[in-house]
Amino acid sequence: MTDHQRVLSFENGFNFRELGGYKTINGESLKWGKLVRSAHLSYFTRAEQRKLYGYGVRTVVDFRSTSEVAAYPDQLDPRMKYMRIPVFDNDITDSNVGIEEARRVYSKDPQAGFKRMMDVYHQFVTDEQAQAAFHRFFQVLCLHAGEGATLFHCSAGKDRTGLAAIYLLSALQVPSQTIYEDYLLTNKASVKRIEQRLRFAVKTGLGENYWHSIYDLSTTNQCYYNQAISLINSNYGGMQEYLRNVLQISDTMIDQLRYLYLEG
Repeated sequence: MTDHQRVLSFENGFNFRELGGYKTINGESLKWGKLVRSAHLSYFTRAEQRKLYGYGVRTVVDFRSTSEVAAYPDQLDPRMKYMRIPVFDNDITDSNVGIEEARRVYSKDPQAGFKRMMDVYHQFVTDEQAQAAFHRFFQVLCLHAGEGATLFHCSAGKDRTGLAAIYLLSALQVPSQTIYEDYLLTNKASVKRIEQRLRFAVKTGLGENYWHSIYDLSTTNQCYYNQAISLINSNYGGMQEYLRNVLQISDTMIDQLRYLYLEG
């Protein structure tokens, strides 16, 4: 690959992004064509499945719950290895919230969606199942790097996937500002999907409160990011301590990750 792109284009997918090229504090760079993050792959055509395989993706890690996967199963080239590592047993991010549930929860308070996401990010950091899932994710990255690129995703590729990227980039010693910018890039890489959800929100006739909540549920936000980082700093002593003591990412695993995914 010579013309590297940060945001990858797939007609029937969204929020596809390369992690290659990000610089570390030591002047190394993440290898291109090794780590990809995205939203779900349930609408992929055969041609897009082949395109993703041709890009080098050999392992797909799916952070979604059982119900999300049942409703929107990934459509993958059969040569790819699919691994499901559910962060939660149910979709607490409400990525695919139904109209009746939305009417009940989100049409009365314009801050309902925002409050929901702030609570979700608290659970990401403190919940034992989520912690175990992210540990397993690191194990997969260590074990399957030799087979090609690893793609990791949830429904929208922004929250569970976003935290996974934050942890991974932190372990590789990418500067915090770069990690934050990568987190927010979801909003640019998901414009079509966000606009579709907002148009639908208007059509439902549930009012402006509902529209605001759908916007907050569909986007990344500095407040969500700060919620996670502040908890990690105040409750666990900082990101490196959190990775080591809570996610149980050993020094050996981090050395292996740096060997596998960094260059120069």
